[in-house]
Amino acid sequence: MSSPRPDIPEVNSAKTIRRLVGRFRPVWIGAGIVFALLMIRSAVEIVYPRLIAKNIDALVERYGSGGELPDHYILLLWALVGVIALRAAAWYASGVMAARVGMAAENQLRSDLFHRLMRLRFTYHDANRSGATIVRALRDMEKTRHFYREVWFGYLEIGLLLVAVGAASFASHWSYGLVVLLTFGPGILGSLVIGGRVAALDRTVSEDYDDVTSALQENVAGARVVRAFGREGQEVKRFGSRMDALRGSWLDLERYWTGTLVILHHMFGLAAPAVLAVGVWRISQGAGGVGEVTAVLLYCRTVSHRLRPLTRMVILGQQATASASRVFEVLDETDLITASAVPATLPAAVPGASGALSIQDVHFAHGEEHPVLKGVSLELPAGSSLGLIGPTGAGKSTLVQLLPRFYDPDEGCITLDGIDIRDLNHHALRSAIGVVFQEAFLFSGTVAENIAYGRPGISQAEIERCVELAAAGDFVRGLPEGFDTMVGERGVSLSGGQRQRLTIARALAMNPRVLVFDDATASVDAVTEKRLFDGIRAASEGRTTLVISQRVTSVRWCDRIAVLDDGVVTAVGTHEELLAQSPLYREIFSHQQLTGAAL
Repeated sequence: MSSPRPDIPEVNSAKTIRRLVGRFRPVWIGAGIVFALLMIRSAVEIVYPRLIAKNIDALVERYGSGGELPDHYILLLWALVGVIALRAAAWYASGVMAARVGMAAENQLRSDLFHRLMRLRFTYHDANRSGATIVRALRDMEKTRHFYREVWFGYLEIGLLLVAVGAASFASHWSYGLVVLLTFGPGILGSLVIGGRVAALDRTVSEDYDDVTSALQENVAGARVVRAFGREGQEVKRFGSRMDALRGSWLDLERYWTGTLVILHHMFGLAAPAVLAVGVWRISQGAGGVGEVTAVLLYCRTVSHRLRPLTRMVILGQQATASASRVFEVLDETDLITASAVPATLPAAVPGASGALSIQDVHFAHGEEHPVLKGVSLELPAGSSLGLIGPTGAGKSTLVQLLPRFYDPDEGCITLDGIDIRDLNHHALRSAIGVVFQEAFLFSGTVAENIAYGRPGISQAEIERCVELAAAGDFVRGLPEGFDTMVGERGVSLSGGQRQRLTIARALAMNPRVLVFDDATASVDAVTEKRLFDGIRAASEGRTTLVISQRVTSVRWCDRIAVLDDGVVTAVGTHEELLAQSPLYREIFSHQQLTGAAL
């Protein structure tokens, strides 16, 4: 059997369990009710065998020897019926309440995980595969839920029952108590000991599952690329090797789990012959009786019945702990997008007079060894337009992602209408800055729902106005159901230009002060580009507009153009000024003239 992967950190089970239990605090009243009901259940499990013992003693001592039954025998029978009814009621009430409390704690953990994923900076998402994140949100949470639904309350029930049975066995006679202790004690300790290795093995399974999920997600998202390059066979082999690793780690876990279950379950079965041996000895000494032996046997049967799923419960608990440790890793991430304790308020928007953007000596790096922006400073007066051009890798898209605070500058600051964007509420900032990305991403839903995504409740008239501004009115009206036409996942049912025009309309629907186009026409032809920029220029009227592109045609219409090269602004001016002053701009323009891109 293989060992857990050495690259996986050890699980601190005790710390993780404390954190899981601590999440019952918001529902502590319900948890307390469950605990009280479990105490009643444990008490009933002791009373029931005692009543059976008394009934047997009455039969053996009186009726068995020809005597009449005592007068209270009927009362004992009715008491037995009452205890059975009470046990059923306690089982039902505790089960329902435990499910309700556990679900509340589980759902809160799910919500906290999703909320944290939404607040983490993009540096976290850059460093972690989307497949691994999906696994933590789905498979790990699915395993963690077992802790709240059955493991924790199961632990409590078994603990209470063991204390009650131990006390009742010792009360019958110290020899019975000793038998119960020596029979069940090693099995319980064994269940706890194997849990640590189960957690480590299950953590390996989770990591291998991450690899499988990531491979699946990448191949589904990149299916066209895979087929275009004829790599289906290689991708099948790569996926198969990851499946082999997952199968191996899962079989290791299953073999260990199954083997320990067999051993521990048979250890619990030794209790019955041990109790009978002690009972024979006690009766031969003239002490005790059949009822006493029967009661202790029923105690052992009850404990054995509860302990049989103990090993499974411990394993589920350790699996839940291993998975929860991965969930808590996300919750413990501190690289969050934070807002000022007292967020600043933007002044009321005035068309043509709002949206002044100032980028002041901004530095940014993806890690210490990868500087991307090196002291970038740019001014965009309210209502003006600025084109940003430069070669691939110059830092243009990185600068765009600083504006809505997907990242924060390492040095320098960015202000909007004179206010540092880090002092603004996230919602206010992102409502003020509408971004159209190079990848025209659309959600599964109608055309109207996609346009209104950033501003729910917008009127149909406003949606139609934004579509017209984005030069998308003709094609939307030509769709089978117009604005109610369903758009396939990621908008694959539309052409690239159609998707891009809808994303422009979506940005306009937010009525932003600043419009940012991040290479929004890079994937469309020249005719479509012209139509898009007819819409862009109309939409930019009265707004501050930043256009990022590698094409001169995309920025030539702007009031000014800035040239960015290797993270540094090397020149700013009009098209004519840059032709005279910037060698890089002239080179880009000349190259695109030769290829016909700047016509």
